[in-house]
Amino acid sequence: MPNMMQQVDEAFVSEVTASYALQNGTLSGQPSETRLENKSGIAMVNLANSDRPDAKNMLVLGKNSMELRDSSGYAFTVKYTDDASLEGITSPTDMQAWISGQWYVQNKAFVFLTMSAMLGSVLFASSLMLTLFAALFIWFTKRNQMSEIGSYKEALSLTLLALGLPTLFATVIGLIYFDVTVMMAVQSLGMVLMIAFTFIKTRFRQTDDILELGGRAG
Repeated sequence: MPNMMQQVDEAFVSEVTASYALQNGTLSGQPSETRLENKSGIAMVNLANSDRPDAKNMLVLGKNSMELRDSSGYAFTVKYTDDASLEGITSPTDMQAWISGQWYVQNKAFVFLTMSAMLGSVLFASSLMLTLFAALFIWFTKRNQMSEIGSYKEALSLTLLALGLPTLFATVIGLIYFDVTVMMAVQSLGMVLMIAFTFIKTRFRQTDDILELGGRAG
C-alpha cells in the first residue's frame, strides 16, 4: 500500500510519538484527535471513534486498532497486538516498518495463501511450457529415420515420464532449501538429462527385446 504509506511523514511521526503511548493493545494520549492532511491523503489519530473522512489514501490510528486504506483498492482494519509499542519509532521509516509488522501478524494466512497461489501458478505455467515444447522437439525427431516417435502423444508421454523423477527431486530440494529458481532449474535440467539418457539408450527406437516382450504379452 505505497500511497497510504506516503502519509507517514516526519510531522505525523513526531506528533504521535510525543503525544501518545501504546500499551497492552490500547493507544492513549491527548488530544483525542490529530489530523494531518495533504493533497494525496490523510494521516490521523482518532481515539474518540468519531466520523472519519472519506479519503482514498488514509491511515487512522484508533484506540484499539488502525485503519489502512490505499487508492489501489486495498483496505484493512488491523488490531494492535498486546506487545505492540511506539517506543523506538523515531522516523517515518520506523513507523512504516511498525505498521507493516502489525499488518503482517494479523494477515499471515492471507499472505501465505496468496504467495502459495502465485508461486504455484508460476511453477505450473513453467512446467506446462517446458513439457509442451520439449515434447514438440522430440516429436520433430520422427523426421529422422533413427527415431520411431510416431505421434505428438508419444512424445508428450515420454516427456512426462522424463519429468517425473526431476520433479520429485526438485520437491525434496524445495523442502530443504526453498528457492523457486533453483527448483525450476533442477526440474528442467533433470528432464533434459533424462531425455538425453533415454535417447542414448534407445535412440528413440523400440529394441528387439521390447518388441519381443510386447508380442509375448499379446
